[in-house]
Amino acid sequence: MSLRQAILGFLELEPTTGYTLGQRFSGSVGSFWTATQSQIYRELHQLERDGLAQVEVVPQAGKPPRKVYSLTEPGRAELARLLEAASEPLVLRDPFLLGFVFSADVPPERLDALLEQHGAELAARQQEYRARLGSPQIFSLARSEREAALWRLSLENGLGWCEAQLAWVARARSELAALPNTRRKAATEKRKPTKHRN
Repeated sequence: MSLRQAILGFLELEPTTGYTLGQRFSGSVGSFWTATQSQIYRELHQLERDGLAQVEVVPQAGKPPRKVYSLTEPGRAELARLLEAASEPLVLRDPFLLGFVFSADVPPERLDALLEQHGAELAARQQEYRARLGSPQIFSLARSEREAALWRLSLENGLGWCEAQLAWVARARSELAALPNTRRKAATEKRKPTKHRN
């Protein structure tokens, strides 16, 4: 899934502004796909240049005019093409886990504190998923029972991921606490060069 596909999908639901799109990202798909406001505006401008979206400037009393973007017919065709195309391979990047792998020399109490903090962040995200699942505002745009079910299942996927990660954090803290407080031995000798026979 690309940012372009996500924006086309939101515009297919209803015409909207770049600002509202940013709110939609954080309030619905933000749990598994994030985008900054500048990225959203940059993609909107590109969609307009490509003829996939059009913009209507709506005057506002005492305020700057609103730019409302909507899909064109080529935009709808492009969205359909993207939705039916094979998805890109999943690329996992977890900065916390990458650091965790190399943390054998981190003092145990410090590592436990980092795990505790990571667990707190996961718990906060878990609460966000639960709030979104219980939010009628998110599902109010669903145009069919099937579409609402797709959105709900996506959020349930994120909730399940958080629950699995929180279980792992608890297990990691428990297992590491039971280990002796030892650190790796530093290498004291340089490796001697190998003598070659003539």
